[in-house]
Amino acid sequence: MDSLLKLSRRGLVKWGLAAVGVPALSKVLSAPLLAQDAGSEGGKRGAVGGRAEEELFPAKGLPGGGQLEIRLTATIYTSDPDQLEVAQRMKPFDLESWITEWTRIAEKNEQMAEKFATDGYKVTANEYYLRASTFYREACWPQPVDEPRMLPTYKKMRENFDKAWKLVRPSFERVQINYEGNILDGYFRKPNNPPGKKFPAVIAFQGADTMAEATIMGGGAYTARGMAYLAVDFPGQGGALRLKDLHLPPDTERVAKAMIDFLETRPDVDATRIGMQGISMGGYGTPRAASGEKRIKAGFVSSGSYDLKADLFDYFPPIQERVRWIIGAKDLADARKKLADYTLEGRANKIEAAMLIGYSKDDRIMDPAGSLRLYQAAVNSKREMIEGTGHIQAANAGGPRQMRPAVFPDWAAKTLAADS
Repeated sequence: MDSLLKLSRRGLVKWGLAAVGVPALSKVLSAPLLAQDAGSEGGKRGAVGGRAEEELFPAKGLPGGGQLEIRLTATIYTSDPDQLEVAQRMKPFDLESWITEWTRIAEKNEQMAEKFATDGYKVTANEYYLRASTFYREACWPQPVDEPRMLPTYKKMRENFDKAWKLVRPSFERVQINYEGNILDGYFRKPNNPPGKKFPAVIAFQGADTMAEATIMGGGAYTARGMAYLAVDFPGQGGALRLKDLHLPPDTERVAKAMIDFLETRPDVDATRIGMQGISMGGYGTPRAASGEKRIKAGFVSSGSYDLKADLFDYFPPIQERVRWIIGAKDLADARKKLADYTLEGRANKIEAAMLIGYSKDDRIMDPAGSLRLYQAAVNSKREMIEGTGHIQAANAGGPRQMRPAVFPDWAAKTLAADS
């Protein structure tokens, strides 16, 4: 069994198993396949490089290296019994199975939350509503725009999140930000210091599957180090995409401008010390924003990107339809045309903010060579690279996210001179 758990998708492709499909895989493996994880922790600072061809096994001649939708796998690296049950029951790479299994445990936890709330156990009800919200989010994020269950599942995620925080005082405040005449919903957290203090602030720019409700819950690593944290559904994300049909522009400095304009109105934020955190697609959005919005003083990205078309759209074909929806293209051909503008070519040298550029040499979702191109082109940024912080196979040495060193929050606190 131990040897089976150590199998990676690279190994499977090398053996020729990935090409024969899921039924054959299920006969070979008695344990669930391992997930990939885009995290902002761990890694080796100062490691500069691109992708490791010998570790990728790109399956020449097959579109995108013959890749499966590797995001649709649940990890066994969990102590949560519901998550483990999903990993054991779910058919890997199968969207219908993914939706069914995550929805099933979401509904179970929602029912338990309702019972605890009825019995007057507010804290416990809060915890189970949050679990339900998390599981509904897992069920929702890969669902395409034309899936009838997509919007109801998303609304269930928001409903359970809201119910949780009606019972217990939240650690954040709800905010609404004007973006070019549209209202974006989000959340703001700050350290529990005496009134009158101004904090440096970090703006979260997450990836294709992000929802602000999940992002804000991860902001504690920053507030604990003396920074405020802003998590908003940007155009192309969460409710901005699903409820308001707002799409991500190539010039993400427009979005950053709205965020920083808002932060400048707050008496508890030092707007001269603004950082932006990018994960996955945010690995493009953050440096692009910094190339045009000089109020960003620090940018730190997991899976950095120089060109979204080359680094994501062409590199990982299973995500193409999602990217098409995010940027508002009518079809994949139109998406290819639009993506010509989603690049840092001719702009990376305009970045003056300090940067910590993350990547994983064997990233199967975003081409790590894009991080290297960003590093090489951003000649006016005080920058360094950190290997092992991209989309990491769970079989790798990174281990569970909560056990990895918090290198990005530490770097942000030092760079923004926070009272950590």
